[in-house]
Amino acid sequence: MKILISVLGEGNYKEATYKFKDIQEKTNYVLSILKKAINPDKIYIIGTNKSKWELADKEIGNYEKVVIPFGTNKEEFWQIFETLANLDVEDKEVYLDLTHGFRSIAFFVSIVMNFFEKVKSAKIKGAYYGIYDKEEEINPIVDLLPILEMNKWIEGYTVYKEYGDSRKLASLIETKYKEIPNEEKRNYQALGKLPKVLDKSSKAFGFTAIDFYIKSLNDITEVSKNLESIPSNVKAIDFLIDDIEEASQIFKNIQKEWQKQLELSRIYFEKNRYSQSLTTLRETLLTYILEEIGEDYTNKDIREEALNKILNEEPEALPTDLVKLIDKVKDLRNKANHGFIGKNSSDSELKTSIDKLGKYLEEAENILKNLSLNKKDLKARIQNIK
Repeated sequence: MKILISVLGEGNYKEATYKFKDIQEKTNYVLSILKKAINPDKIYIIGTNKSKWELADKEIGNYEKVVIPFGTNKEEFWQIFETLANLDVEDKEVYLDLTHGFRSIAFFVSIVMNFFEKVKSAKIKGAYYGIYDKEEEINPIVDLLPILEMNKWIEGYTVYKEYGDSRKLASLIETKYKEIPNEEKRNYQALGKLPKVLDKSSKAFGFTAIDFYIKSLNDITEVSKNLESIPSNVKAIDFLIDDIEEASQIFKNIQKEWQKQLELSRIYFEKNRYSQSLTTLRETLLTYILEEIGEDYTNKDIREEALNKILNEEPEALPTDLVKLIDKVKDLRNKANHGFIGKNSSDSELKTSIDKLGKYLEEAENILKNLSLNKKDLKARIQNIK
């Protein structure tokens, strides 16, 4: 179902010849051309009690009038928002005409369009503006949708930057890639691969799949290097590529696996993914012990059985500071994994736990860099357990 939403002011709109796609007509109301081109199922016209409603009555006829206040204060802004939010656009295609808007209403309506997409699952298909120029014989009606789409790119980038989730960006790039004519797609083969590697990276990050995530960053960088050129409708990915390449460089010069894991644990912490930061920090400490004594740190039996047995039954085999840190991380991780459920949990515990995790990361940095393990003794103990 198609919904056409237009804004109407109180101006004395002059007649001019406008062109939109295959339609070229002389009119003083651009909406009349858009109505023919889009053939909507319903038209909403938004205006104040001073808007030129007689023009809408004459040129459009069948429409629903949406009267709003002038928007001169905060209360009126919220009243406008509530009125527009109640329009019936759920799961529908929405087209927007901003040509005859007044004051800041065009800007306000563009924000509401974002609300329609996020909350009401509407699909914004176009945002049009008729450019009037008395010197021109034919005036174009242009689609401003790319400007509205900036919000999507900004949102996708923000989610990636703050939480490491690149799925939104992957979806946007894929959508734009599909819009490229088939005969031109061969010129953008690397661009076609980018959504897949972004999606894979996001899933690896979400699952705390440490090795997969680090590899995915390298994959994204490699695909990015092969971007022959970037079409204008996907230019917004320039800043994304720079950011991901910078992120991949963090791990580039780190040789030891435990150092990569510690760095990733910090990244999770900075992105407010505290449970994942705890999980990664615990794995960091186990990896450190095995990697430093030359054991296979990828061996699940050694990690979960041999090391746990030493920690529980022979903790004296490890430096005291390391054992204490492992215990503290384990306690906090268990609490987080069980949803902080318990009689002793309090409102302040979340903040306290975040502070603790931050300190544990600092402790890990200091302890692991300066620690000396009895490698021969530890290796012998693990061999006996195996």
